[in-house]
Amino acid sequence: MRLRKFRVRAYRCIHDSGEINVGDLAAFVGRNESGKTTILQALTLLNRDEQVSELDLCDEMNEELKEEIRLAEGEFNLGQHEIELLKEKFPGLPEIKKITLYRTNQNPKVQYEFDEIELREDNDEGLNSWENFSKQILEFLDILPNHLRIQIDTKFFDGPAPKTQELFDSGMAEFSNQFHVIAIQEPKVVEEWEKIYENPENQFTNLLTGESEKSALQNFISSELHPRFVYFSDYKKIYGNINLNEYVIEEKGGRPDSIEFIEEFDKAETVRNLFYLAELDMKELEGVKESPSKCIKLLNAASNRLTRKLNPAWKGDPIHVDLRYNPGNIMSVVISDVHKDGTITNTGLLNRRAEGFKWTFSFIVNFAAETQRAELKEAILLLDEPARNLHPTQQMGISDLLSDLAGSNQVLYATHSPFMIFDYTPGNLLVVELDKRKHLSRIFYDYWNADDKTLTPILYGLCRGQVDSIVDREIGTNSRPIIIVETMSDSMYLNAFDKFLQDPNISMNPLNVVAAYNKNSVMPLAIFYRNHGYKTFVLLDNSEESKQISAQLVSNEFLPVQAIFFEREGKKLESIEDYIVLDDYLHAVNQTYEIKLRHEGFSNLTPQDMSSKGSRGMVSGLRKIWAEHREDGWGEFDNEEITRYICEKITLEETSFLSDRTKDQFRSLYRLIAERIRQYQNVATKPDLDRFQKAKA
Repeated sequence: MRLRKFRVRAYRCIHDSGEINVGDLAAFVGRNESGKTTILQALTLLNRDEQVSELDLCDEMNEELKEEIRLAEGEFNLGQHEIELLKEKFPGLPEIKKITLYRTNQNPKVQYEFDEIELREDNDEGLNSWENFSKQILEFLDILPNHLRIQIDTKFFDGPAPKTQELFDSGMAEFSNQFHVIAIQEPKVVEEWEKIYENPENQFTNLLTGESEKSALQNFISSELHPRFVYFSDYKKIYGNINLNEYVIEEKGGRPDSIEFIEEFDKAETVRNLFYLAELDMKELEGVKESPSKCIKLLNAASNRLTRKLNPAWKGDPIHVDLRYNPGNIMSVVISDVHKDGTITNTGLLNRRAEGFKWTFSFIVNFAAETQRAELKEAILLLDEPARNLHPTQQMGISDLLSDLAGSNQVLYATHSPFMIFDYTPGNLLVVELDKRKHLSRIFYDYWNADDKTLTPILYGLCRGQVDSIVDREIGTNSRPIIIVETMSDSMYLNAFDKFLQDPNISMNPLNVVAAYNKNSVMPLAIFYRNHGYKTFVLLDNSEESKQISAQLVSNEFLPVQAIFFEREGKKLESIEDYIVLDDYLHAVNQTYEIKLRHEGFSNLTPQDMSSKGSRGMVSGLRKIWAEHREDGWGEFDNEEITRYICEKITLEETSFLSDRTKDQFRSLYRLIAERIRQYQNVATKPDLDRFQKAKA
């Protein structure tokens, strides 16, 4: 049974989630306090035995909660086996392929709805149910002679239906033995009882529960098919030495009085999980502790089982886990690295490893054990931040684990990490946002319409294709030249003016413009591209920091022609903005800030205002003017605001403020870039990629 739609209402911060479609492996992405955890926990209300707490009901919906509200509801599609099972048990009903489960604030039980299926609610005496079976027995007993009837104890048939085959068989056998003893002098009575007792239709596996068709169907689904939501949120850490004396006390419900317990000893659960994966029986260990050879043999077998179960989810070099018994009833967890050539190194206690390693090891042990112990099959797993503290490589290992679980289960999880997003199909990726004014969580099925900041991990994940394109040699060697710029403004200007000039002789079409995150990322980004076969150039301003970047590129075997500084007619320019005529740029500044700073005394700037600052470039001069007006509330000068204004006007073809001289100065920049590319092609030989990139195994 798979959840396909759900809705949550009046639960904690969620007024109404709306109807949400979900897939088999669905990620919930959202900022802190957006409601991701609340969504997962609300879905557990659909568990059969879950209790609704008054504290979980939304305080802001007291009026609505006076009426009956569906707090959580889910629409489930049945698997083929489940469809056939219902058809076998209820042959008179149409084929049931879909079921809706819901829990309200006024009914303590989960309720069921069946799409477009009419179900009788009146008592059906022909129904092969426990209630009708019990009624048949009691009616049979009522016609017995009084001297027999008063001796027979009917409490087994007066109570609720037995929950297991074993309880049914033992109850029936006990009653039958009692009946034979009482009616031993009445062979005809015994014969009639045997017909009822041995009737195949009266076997436990054939008996339903309920007096009507509707109640019988609901009870059967509740006992046999009801989906199970399993919520994981607390991933505890395992430590290197385990005091088995304290573990036994904790297992029995005691709390050892030690500082270790207060600081870190919530070990019972994690140790139980460790031993469960290793299939290590404490009683068996207790029996061989005094025999070193038997103890070593037992622990070696347990260690090998544990290692086999952990390595499939462990990315990086494989590890081997040894469980060792030490004096003082201490069990040590010893980890070794296993290399591809079979050598084993770095053997030592788990305590010696880095915190990230210990957390990763503990997560995999706890999660694998809990899911296996629950014999999860056709369950819905709800995971709250399953990859926190994990390195991206290990997160990808967890993705394999989740994908495997999603084969026989449905997995819904909350995450902040782009490395934990595996599927961008709507329904398999959902965004949760919080409306801070109303304190309501909203879920986006069309996640691209969510807030940009919420989308940050998704956007990083979507750009993994760009990363792949960097590290693919075939793409690099067959691609157009790459020009890396220091800021997003540089990229916007290059692309916008290329369109604006419409000059085929200097078009940027042969180029891919890549904006670095910041200046510190220019040099490594250029090296990454160069190392994977791209003809790579870097466009730099004339700051000291950019000059250092150029020197670092040369020291990393870049040719000097690959570092392009802003210049015009042999004169160095401070920034790309200096290719724009001063009057043209000030028009954009005045238009932008006249509105923004109308109440802060802003007045239009003139070229005379700029000349008085004695700056080498326009941007630095404007920053000086803004610094002088900081107390007036002008804030910081944002040259990207001006970039957006100019590029937007180019897009709208409202460029009357841009002079021909500005166009000519930008043409000189494109000519400079084209000339450097020609120079590079004349002097550069075919790149030897093996010089720049380590050979792949």
